[in-house]
Amino acid sequence: MARIIAVGKFDGVHLGHRRLLREGKLWAREVGASLAAFTFPHQREALLPLPVRLKLLGELADEVIVRDLEGLRDLAPDEFLGALRKEYEAVGVIMGPGHRFGRGRKGDPDYARKWGQRHGLLVRVLKPFLCQGRPVSARHIREHLKRGEVREARLLLGRYPPLFGKRVQGAQLGRSLGYPTVNLELSPEQLHPRAGVYLAWAFWEEGGGPGLFYLGERPTFPGLPASAEIHLFRPPDPEPTGTVEVHLMAFLRGDMRFPTPRDLANQIGKDLERGRKLLDELPPPERLS
Repeated sequence: MARIIAVGKFDGVHLGHRRLLREGKLWAREVGASLAAFTFPHQREALLPLPVRLKLLGELADEVIVRDLEGLRDLAPDEFLGALRKEYEAVGVIMGPGHRFGRGRKGDPDYARKWGQRHGLLVRVLKPFLCQGRPVSARHIREHLKRGEVREARLLLGRYPPLFGKRVQGAQLGRSLGYPTVNLELSPEQLHPRAGVYLAWAFWEEGGGPGLFYLGERPTFPGLPASAEIHLFRPPDPEPTGTVEVHLMAFLRGDMRFPTPRDLANQIGKDLERGRKLLDELPPPERLS
């Protein structure tokens, strides 16, 4: 079947990506084609693990095509466009104004338009998608998260930024402080946000709920390794197992060293009080996986 193809990393499947795919689907219907999201498997500091990214893309496009970037990296821009037209039956390509493709990223929307006119490939280029006057991009979202700017990242994503991790055995430190936690081994491909304490919402196979999420080096206990863990506001029943999905709702404070464990426990109590107040002001997230 003839396809309209949207090509990109689609990291985060943010508001700009969703607009692109919505426009692509409308265009595909107009010309009697299907919409395919053409993407690549591996990314560094990804905003979403690949399975979640593909699930979200599958909700927005008729199909998702995953190709190893290594197999395409050496194609010249004209070869890449030719491959889309011949191998994937593309009758059109839709892209944003900053899209680059082909060897050395030498292909751009202007090149695609001119090539398409000569070879019978329709090319549609959308105007920049802005949020508060700034282009929406995965790079900007990563910058916000590295600074702990959850609200700003949420605006560009259109949802709370999520993390994914498998439950692992911890050092039982939180329990000794009076705040038991679920310890996580975060997805290695995902970006780690700024270290510190967040108001968060966790989902697991049989439940979910709000809590305090901690990511950091545990400087009060220098003999222990770094940690990612969440203290749930209510004791989970049943206990979380497998992969846990954690949505960051607000950044509360940075990682810091306390003089004694009691000082740390007192601060956690203050974090809890602040987190509960913020929870009344923020809508709960929707599960992604």
